[in-house]
Amino acid sequence: MRKRIIQIIVLFSATAVFSVSPDQTFTERALKDNRYFIDFINKGVSNFGTEKNMDQLKEANQHNFNANLWYLQSDYVNSFKEIKASQELLRDLYLDLLTNRYIEDARYLLDLSAPQIVQSKDKKAEMFLRLGYRDLEVSRQYYLKGFNYNRFLFSSKIRHYIDGIKRARRAKRFAFLALIESKTPVEEKDEYRTQTLDEALRKIETEDISDYERVKNLLTNMINRQLFKDEYNFFLHHYDNYGYISEEKENMLKKSSETLNTEDVSGKLKPPSSEEESVEAKKEETAETKTTTETP
Repeated sequence: MRKRIIQIIVLFSATAVFSVSPDQTFTERALKDNRYFIDFINKGVSNFGTEKNMDQLKEANQHNFNANLWYLQSDYVNSFKEIKASQELLRDLYLDLLTNRYIEDARYLLDLSAPQIVQSKDKKAEMFLRLGYRDLEVSRQYYLKGFNYNRFLFSSKIRHYIDGIKRARRAKRFAFLALIESKTPVEEKDEYRTQTLDEALRKIETEDISDYERVKNLLTNMINRQLFKDEYNFFLHHYDNYGYISEEKENMLKKSSETLNTEDVSGKLKPPSSEEESVEAKKEETAETKTTTETP
């Protein structure tokens, strides 16, 4: 009796495990990952992308859309094929932006203020600069790891490139902090400025501001006071550093979504046209006539 009960429990457990198709679960997870890959790179393409980059994003988004359509029709094989096609395009897109924009831009911004900081021996600015170069090197290491990964494991390569972009963005944030610190007059620096108790208390009350807004306000203030010039479209990089699309740029993913079509999926499912039907009917009629003639 006990053995019989155990068999029943095992049977119901197996039924519960296999009630959901593994193909469905795997494809659903792949779709979720691919959506994240597209959303993440959309900021970089919208802010810095070339025409080629925009075309790559548009095509990758179309393949991702096709994959979702196949998934809704429970065709997980074709859905996964479309996901792989999308990720192959995204792999090349990520590589291009990481090497030609993020790493190069981070190095330029760090080098921009390095000579003056090294000569002035401003310890705080030097610390920001050192942290920036450290993150730049880490970004380059992520690029090398992703580049040397198996070329057919698209999602794994993309994840390394994402980590590289994140580190390059942080390197650029440190570059701006180093520039701001090096250009701030000594009498305006917190460690050298005297203040009353009321000013200190008031400062505590007004410090509830995000890093994004604080750095943006400092850049605006210093450029307006001509403490330094905007030599490299600083605000565009500042927007991107925090994962925003510049107000002057267009959301390329939103634009590409307006031209999505179902031809690649629905076209394969269309019923035969009337012309095809007539051809098939003639073939059947000829076959029947031949069979009748041959019958004694």
